[in-house]
Formats: sequence, structure tokens, C-alpha cells
Amino acid sequence: MRNFKTTVISAVLVAITVASTQSLAMCQADGVQLQILGSGGPGHAAGRASSAYLLWIDGAAPLMIDAGSGIKDQFHAAGGNLTQIELLALSHLHPDHSSGLPGLLWPAGGNFMIAGPSARGVFPEIEQFINLLIGTNGAFAVLQDRSNFSLLTLDADSVAAQSVFSRSNMRVTARGVPHGDIPTLAYKVDIGETSIVFTSDQNGSDPSFIEFIRDAGFLVIHLAAGENVNGRLAELHAKPSVWGQMASAAGVGHVVVSHISTSSAAALNDALVILRDNYSGPVTVGEDLLCVDLLGNRPRL
Repeated sequence: MRNFKTTVISAVLVAITVASTQSLAMCQADGVQLQILGSGGPGHAAGRASSAYLLWIDGAAPLMIDAGSGIKDQFHAAGGNLTQIELLALSHLHPDHSSGLPGLLWPAGGNFMIAGPSARGVFPEIEQFINLLIGTNGAFAVLQDRSNFSLLTLDADSVAAQSVFSRSNMRVTARGVPHGDIPTLAYKVDIGETSIVFTSDQNGSDPSFIEFIRDAGFLVIHLAAGENVNGRLAELHAKPSVWGQMASAAGVGHVVVSHISTSSAAALNDALVILRDNYSGPVTVGEDLLCVDLLGNRPRL
């Protein structure tokens, strides 16, 4: 029975350094890898699924970040299994980050935590969101007995790091980020000898975020806007130059580009050139089902 428990990216055009070990579909059976299930954003993204990520540890994937549209097939193509998931963390409740959840839960199984943001404006907190989806009177009430999970509501208005999940070799924290008026969370995973931050969608206007990503081994950025963005889009998404400046200021080891919201190779390349003008470290451009090795030749966990 369902258990609700609430607690408050052409070498001719731009040089891109990629991770030493990366592949499509199945990740390695050992070590630690980030797998991008969906590398697209809300706009036309050349067939990319929307935002979702798995973290693999020695052949199992206990952590999933976001569940955007189109990721159910990607999850299964990657070999994902809900019975291995321990934490499914949603950054915010825009459809391209959360609308794949019902499909993922059909059929379901597993025993895990779902974490998400607090309420603001028209956006409900994670508990109400889940109840609207699969509660007794929800749109997908048929799913209510399919999984056993608890719920964790995180304060999207707080810039202080909040504890989300921990076990012997992994710790997950979260904090609010500026994404217009949408309550949105960034997640940081400290694992073994490295850390990875999922920035989520944000406009990059909060200087305190630099400390949250300070010395992170990997920074997953959402490159949804070009350098000349303005208006509402500028309120929601950081420019490529801002992403590069943030990564440089924080001493980030490696940038992974995701949430790509264009089908134009030229537009994407322009954004990447600007990013690289502002950040000199390695950059990996995301693709659906891409695996990125987070530990390299360091000892596995």
C-alpha cells in the first residue's frame, strides 16, 4: 500500500573536451556514472527527451533526478529498475521535469522516497502534487497502490543546504534556486571522492549559489537560453556566459550540458562557444542515454 510521509549538449566550430569514459544505453557494471535519460528542454529539441538523470553505483541506480516527458522508455532502455531506486528527486513541477512520473510508475513497484519543492503561487508542494496525480481522487488513482514511497517537501525559498538523503557512501542536499516565480531546487550529491550538482533551471542571479557548487567535480547545467535572451525567458534561464562564469568562480572540475532547448546545431554551437569563453575546464555535451564516468581511474566505491 502506498505510504505518504511528508517532511518539510563540430569540432570545427568549437572544441569540446568530453569525459574519458562515456557510452550510450547501458552504463558500466562498476564504478559511478551519471546517465542522462533526457537531455532536452521545453522547446523543440531534435527528439531529445525532457530532463531526467540516473546515478549508477556499481551497476545499480539508487538515485533519479527529475522525471520529464518521454523518459519512461529511456529509463527502461538504460536498464533502470524502480526496485533499485531509493530517492527520486524532482527539481520543480514544470511538465518537462515532472510529467513523466505517472508513466514511470506504470507498472511500478519499489520502495523509495520522492522529494520535491514547497508550494508557491499556482505550484503545489510535492505532497499535494502527488495526491493530485495518484491520490484517491487523483487523475491516475489507479496508480495509488503500485508503489510504496514516502514524500519529502523541501523549502524552495531557502538558500541554505537542506539534507535530503544519506547512506554510507552518498549524501544528497538541496537548496532553492531562482527560476522566475517557480519554486525550484538544485541538488548536490557527494559520493566517494567527488560530487555532482544538478543545477536545474535557474537564471543564475543568486551569487550565493557559487558556494553550493564550490569545487564540485561535475556540474550539470541546463542550457536552455542563448546569450541574447530577454524577457520572460531571461527571468527563467541563465545565459551561457553566466553558466561559464559561475563554474569558473566555483572551481568546478567538469561541466555537463543538458536541457538543450533548440534543434539548431548552429544555435547550440554559438552557446557552447560562449560557455567555453567563460569556462576553461572540460565540457561534455549531453545526449539521451549518455553515461559519464564520475570517478575515472580512481578506486571504485
